[in-house]
Amino acid sequence: MNPRQSQRPARVASDAARPWPAHWVWPLLISLLTLGGWQLWDHLHDPQAYPIRKLTVDGEFRYLARDSIQQLVGGAVSGGFFEINVQEVRRLILREPWVREASVTRVWPDTIHVSIREQQPVARWGKDGLLSTKQQVFAPAAASVPAGLVQLAGPAGSEVEVWTTYRRASALLGELGLKVAAMTLSDRRAWRIVLSDGSTLLLGRHFTQERLDRFIRAWPRILRENWPRVQTLDLRYTNGFAVKERPGLANPAKSSAKP
Repeated sequence: MNPRQSQRPARVASDAARPWPAHWVWPLLISLLTLGGWQLWDHLHDPQAYPIRKLTVDGEFRYLARDSIQQLVGGAVSGGFFEINVQEVRRLILREPWVREASVTRVWPDTIHVSIREQQPVARWGKDGLLSTKQQVFAPAAASVPAGLVQLAGPAGSEVEVWTTYRRASALLGELGLKVAAMTLSDRRAWRIVLSDGSTLLLGRHFTQERLDRFIRAWPRILRENWPRVQTLDLRYTNGFAVKERPGLANPAKSSAKP
């Protein structure tokens, strides 16, 4: 037997068992993974594959209607579960003046959940605005503004100062049985208080606390029994105040007194 013939089959078998070159395997594997990834992406973002079927809204609704939020969000939600841009939906909700905070989340497999926190008004602000518990100004529709709120006003950026000063003055005057209906800080930084009976206190720009204290000291000795006659009390004096009487009373004039 020829030795060369006996070795030939072994050589053929060895050639058949040789693995593919490595530089073919990795490109093929990457191509398959890429193709599979694109197919998965297309499937997940197909609006027909995972449609939104439910919209839930929670929160304490005192000034807003739950139905109005559902309609607002329902009109903005389109596409499948993975296509919904929850941040865009949230920004849309926050355009509603009565909304203080909102969160929008996906709930697998077919639900969008919205949670709402309303603004809590503590006062009217300026001509058309309201002041919140966080001393933020917002402007809802006039028809939705609750009645009975105190009227405050001041230059832009003075919201915290005006609210703090109002609360202090309201507490002090409340001990005398007087209620603050409005309080204003002018552009010149002068304070003005209007009481619920229509009378006005002028505190001016300086020493407002000292002037308010002067009014409180004078109340039981001079002012209380004559208060129905007072239209304006001007406290912008060093040691006293000036009184303007209400129209229609006898001898309406401006007078001065010391506490």
